[in-house]
Amino acid sequence: MDAFRTGLSVLCLALATHGAQAQPGVSDSLKAVMAEQRTALARADSSGNRTAAFEARMHLASLAGPAEAVSWLTQAAAIADSLDRPDLGAMAQRVLAAKQAASGKFSAAYGASARADSLQVAGSNREAARAEEQQARELRNAELTGDSLLQAAGLRERGMAQAIAALQRKADNWMYSAIAALVTGLLLVVGLLYRMGRTSGKLRSAVAGLRVEVEELKRRVAKPAHGPIGRVSADVAPGPEAAKAADAAMQAVAAGKFRQDGPERLATLQDARRRGDNDKVLRVVASLKPQLLGFDAERCAPLITRLRNPGAAADQLQWNADLDALEAAVRDLMK
Repeated sequence: MDAFRTGLSVLCLALATHGAQAQPGVSDSLKAVMAEQRTALARADSSGNRTAAFEARMHLASLAGPAEAVSWLTQAAAIADSLDRPDLGAMAQRVLAAKQAASGKFSAAYGASARADSLQVAGSNREAARAEEQQARELRNAELTGDSLLQAAGLRERGMAQAIAALQRKADNWMYSAIAALVTGLLLVVGLLYRMGRTSGKLRSAVAGLRVEVEELKRRVAKPAHGPIGRVSADVAPGPEAAKAADAAMQAVAAGKFRQDGPERLATLQDARRRGDNDKVLRVVASLKPQLLGFDAERCAPLITRLRNPGAAADQLQWNADLDALEAAVRDLMK
């Protein structure tokens, strides 16, 4: 861009100079332009701006005579070498070759032209090298970017693999927990069914025994009476004695049943009292009520009535005393 601007300025000034030489009366304006360029040159040299100093010398070379122009162009070529700008040096050498050729110095013009070609080739090589270096830099950056992307992708894959493994471990733990809970539930159900079966068996045995005893009592009561000669005379309804015998037999069966179930109910009552479960205490008392009233109503009826009154448990002294008396009655009846 600097070379283009400099060349354009040189061309304009050359045209201006040519016009000034062709037309009389413009020498004053040419002198003014040269004075302005000399001022710009002095300012560039004092500030150390070598690019501006090169441009000013090129302008002055286009305005000055042949001998002075060669001096300015030689200085401009030296400045281009110090700037390490082969393109500017080649431009200065070509202008210098044209000036020398115009002055008849063809040998010097040829040398300047050769130097210009050499500088142009050097500049082209430098530009090519710079382009290759830029391309190599871009390739390295692309490779680094690709490596970074590959590393990031690898990190993401490892993170996903770790997350999947963690989810699999959690799923396995949940599955094992569910299996353990299922097995525990099955064992509890089997245990409950077993206990229910045993309890049902006991109840069936007890009911079967009662039925056998009842049937035996019925047979005894309904035993036919025989006449004097040993034949059945008639079906006779059971009398008071037979009814009393049946009641006594049923009483014996109930007493046996009470002695069989009493210890367990008494233990349940005592356990409920120890735990302070008053509802359970009342349920046990209700289950004992028929047998207790049947065997000893005079002793047990007041106790049961007081215990079943609403708010009876509020009076702990009376409550415990009644329960103690009821337990004593149960133990006496079991004897």
